[in-house]
Amino acid sequence: MASTLSRVPRTHFRCSAVGVRTAAALCAAWPAAVAQPLGQCRKGSSAGGTPTLHVGVVGYGLVGKELVEQILNKSKSLQSELGVGLEVTAVARSKSMAFLNESSQAALKGGAWPNGEESLDLAKFGENLLAAAAASGGRAIVVDNTASDAPADFYEQWLASGIDVATPNKKAGAGPYSRYEKILQAAKNGKSTFLFEATVGAGLPIIAPLQNLRRAGDEVKAVEGIFSGTLSYIFNTWKPGMKYSDVVTDAKNKGFTEPDPRDDLGGTDVQRKVTILARELGLKIELDDVPVESLVPEKLQNWEPPAGAPLADAFIEELKNYDDDMTKMIESADAANEVLRFVGKIDLVAGNASVKLARFPKDHPFAGTAFADNIAAIDSTWYSPRPLVIQGPGAGAAVTAAGVFGNIIESMKVLRR
Repeated sequence: MASTLSRVPRTHFRCSAVGVRTAAALCAAWPAAVAQPLGQCRKGSSAGGTPTLHVGVVGYGLVGKELVEQILNKSKSLQSELGVGLEVTAVARSKSMAFLNESSQAALKGGAWPNGEESLDLAKFGENLLAAAAASGGRAIVVDNTASDAPADFYEQWLASGIDVATPNKKAGAGPYSRYEKILQAAKNGKSTFLFEATVGAGLPIIAPLQNLRRAGDEVKAVEGIFSGTLSYIFNTWKPGMKYSDVVTDAKNKGFTEPDPRDDLGGTDVQRKVTILARELGLKIELDDVPVESLVPEKLQNWEPPAGAPLADAFIEELKNYDDDMTKMIESADAANEVLRFVGKIDLVAGNASVKLARFPKDHPFAGTAFADNIAAIDSTWYSPRPLVIQGPGAGAAVTAAGVFGNIIESMKVLRR
């Protein structure tokens, strides 16, 4: 279906826009409720006011609500510091979306959902963001907080039209390589930016340091790390004398595990993160090219719980049958003055990547992690023989939202004058 943007004449509007090719058409497409009369500029236009970054938030769960709250709390101070406005212009959840303007931001406080919702249409979502950006002489960014392929399928379209995309969603970065390439090319064509720091370390900066090292001329040889907050907690907590199934139960009770603990113990989440990092480091690989040593016993991988039984509880009950095997592993490591850690590794020299349970000396940086830390060790020409180590919290709504917010601030800086 043809976009409504292509049917609107460009000659009726005189405001210029940063990063938007068809300012008049986009402004004319902006909803009447927040539009200005033709020939007038909204506050913050390029006619002399403050340029504004218009944020569209897709996914309004824990991370989405936390991110919006962070934006509302910091927008004024950031405007004072950077000279750029920051506005949540659109929000979307699974079946509906709503548009806002500068005066209606307060409707989002405390994670509230605004009035005036309509059926979800991600194409229209992007078009209206661009219209708002054109009207303010600003720029647009979509933040995808979901774990779904549906928004990821729109990245190419959004980026090609000049909208930046920031996301903790791993589906694009670890999905089919052909789609990944198209997304990167769309960003070049649209002079936009694909920002995905939070896909690997949540709020922990891992991707940006790697990018900057390579741009500066360093040669990264390997990256190894603990990239799962859940598995980090399990192996930081588990000590000789403790039953493995009891530690998994503790992680479940603290809310670390997915409803089906196999989603964590199977290592797929780490596999996706390793794939994202490998691609960023130049390896053209698919997700299935990264072998994973699953922590789910083979007999339980396709196991189904008894009818009516809570899945997680029933799975852990079955897992108790394997406690003796796991006890032997941790006692063997401890006797050698080593610890067990579940790690992902990208070996640029060999040109491959993997995910597995490994042993490390007790004086190794990976042995010093605590609680649910993520950690990455970067071995490069400049950081040798000791690697660059990045460590900190790698899970949770607040830190994940903070990681995305960092990407939003990057987009704001493009608008600085």
